[in-house]
Amino acid sequence: MQDNYTYDEMELLIRYMDGEADAEEKAATEKMLQENTSLQERYENLLTAKGAIRSQGLKEKVQALHQQYFSETQIAKTEPAKIIKPAFGIKTFMRIAAVLILVIAGYGVYQFTSTSNDSLYKANFETYQLPVMRGETTTNSIDSLYNANNFTAVIATASSKPVKTQKDYFLTAQSYLQTNNASAAINAFKNVEQLNNTSAEKYFVQETDYYLALAYIKANDIYAAEKQLSKITANKQHMFYSKAKEISSTKLMILKWKE
Repeated sequence: MQDNYTYDEMELLIRYMDGEADAEEKAATEKMLQENTSLQERYENLLTAKGAIRSQGLKEKVQALHQQYFSETQIAKTEPAKIIKPAFGIKTFMRIAAVLILVIAGYGVYQFTSTSNDSLYKANFETYQLPVMRGETTTNSIDSLYNANNFTAVIATASSKPVKTQKDYFLTAQSYLQTNNASAAINAFKNVEQLNNTSAEKYFVQETDYYLALAYIKANDIYAAEKQLSKITANKQHMFYSKAKEISSTKLMILKWKE
């Protein structure tokens, strides 16, 4: 069955289902559901899939139902005089099976077993390349250490400075990401934001926006990551607008459901 729904419609259904739609989106979604019976069915399938994922995982749920249905069918064949009433209706079984088809062959949304915060982070992370600045040639500068991938030394050097700049915190945060310390990276990025909020000169503002979102994903704080990504995608002039749009909202949704 061909999927004729647009990405925007599916996004609206998902936001409505998760209680994240604003008043206007909620009204629009409810109107669509009232007028479109096939869309109602799709929404019911989404609800069914979400419930299955939350309980024990969609794949295991369908396998268990299938096994039970098959066993009861076999019993019914061998004992014709005894009426066996299944513990669940065939309609329920068919709905779950339909959701499995939706997952595997149709919309491809619920990649439950393969989606993790680490895989999503790695799929969207690119090592930040520090621009070459003239006049900074000291061999033990944080810039040189960072460019040499000596991330532990970057953290140590920046920590020893009594007064830290936005660059110090930003490169420290990048180094924490490289050394798999997401919580420390988040704190360092927030320090960049705080300095920019209180300083006349702003540095690494948009870079911090994006990499902070990735740090939240790495730390499995998906709600904070979504908020950060929304901040970026609200501004089409943002230097990381395209990258933020490319981060799969479906996978973010799955990660929220896994929490």
